[in-house]
Amino acid sequence: MDTDASLDPIAVLRSEHEAVRAVLSNLEGYLKKIGSVSSAGLRNNLINQLNEITAFMDKDLETHFKKEEEALFPVLGNYIGIETGPIHVMLIEHKHSRELSAEFKIKINSYPAGGDFKSIIEIGGSFGRLLSEHIEKEESILFNMADTQLSKEEKLRIMEKMRSVK
Repeated sequence: MDTDASLDPIAVLRSEHEAVRAVLSNLEGYLKKIGSVSSAGLRNNLINQLNEITAFMDKDLETHFKKEEEALFPVLGNYIGIETGPIHVMLIEHKHSRELSAEFKIKINSYPAGGDFKSIIEIGGSFGRLLSEHIEKEESILFNMADTQLSKEEKLRIMEKMRSVK
C-alpha cells in the first residue's frame, strides 16, 4: 500500500467521515437545544442554523456518497458482490439517508409556517443515528475488506475516479 494517504481512496473516505462526524455532533447539539429552549425566538434561530447542516448534506455528503457509489463500490463489488452483502446494505443506507435528508429539509422549511419542532428533532435524530451507524459499518467492515482485497493499481484507479466525482 502506498504510504501517501492522498493516493489511498480508503484513507480519503475515512477522512471525509471525520468531517461528517463533526457535522453530526453539531446536529445533535442543535437538536438538543431546540428541544430544551422555552423561547420561540431562540428556537427559530436554532432551527435556522440547521440550514448550514442541510447545505453540508446537499453538497459534501452527497459527493462522498457518489465517490463510494461510482468509484469504490463497483471495483470492490468485483470481489464481494453488489447485489447482496455489505455493499448492498451501504447502498440501501445511502438511499435512506437521502430520503431522511429530504424529509428533514421539508420539516425545517415548513417550520416558520407553523411546522412542528418536535418532528424536526425526530427526523434529524433519525438521520444522525443512521449516518453514525452507517459510518461505523463502512469503517469496521467495508473499508477493511477494501484494504485487503484491492490492489495498489485498483486503489489508484479508484482514487482517479473519486477525483472526477462532483
